[in-house]
Amino acid sequence: MGWMFVPLVEYQGGGAAATIEPLAEHLDTYAAFLDLNLGAGVQACWRGPRLYDAPETRALVAQRVRWFEEHRAILESDVVHLRRPDGRDWDGLMHVNPALETKALAVLFNPLAETIERTIQLPLRYAGLEDRARVRIGDGPEATCALDREARLTLGLSLAPGMTCVEVR
Repeated sequence: MGWMFVPLVEYQGGGAAATIEPLAEHLDTYAAFLDLNLGAGVQACWRGPRLYDAPETRALVAQRVRWFEEHRAILESDVVHLRRPDGRDWDGLMHVNPALETKALAVLFNPLAETIERTIQLPLRYAGLEDRARVRIGDGPEATCALDREARLTLGLSLAPGMTCVEVR
């Protein structure tokens, strides 16, 4: 868990660069704030008079909150850092809990403007897995994958800009 601060309106000066109001005109930025905070399982202080200002903004918030609620148990579990964010390549963390049906949820972020191809290892021993794992990337189909001797899963991924999730059971 962590505590984050999201200024939806101007905060401590800074003018237009310090706000994402009107929200409907900055949906991509607002989606990134939602993904980063909810995907990390942190609580945030959303500073502003409203969470949405138009039907499309409300739909975005509802979709992201629905996703968080569906994955709340794993998102509020222990975290393994996969790669430190540097803004120049992917970064990510993996939530793990061997007691849940979803044993791990890797939340990967691509901060770049283009899709990137990367090979990523997930250390699934922290999720209580040893030989095999059922894996689903995003909304794709579930596949059974073999783990190496150290319970790592190696995935070749195409990461679009923004967030990609890998669910492991």
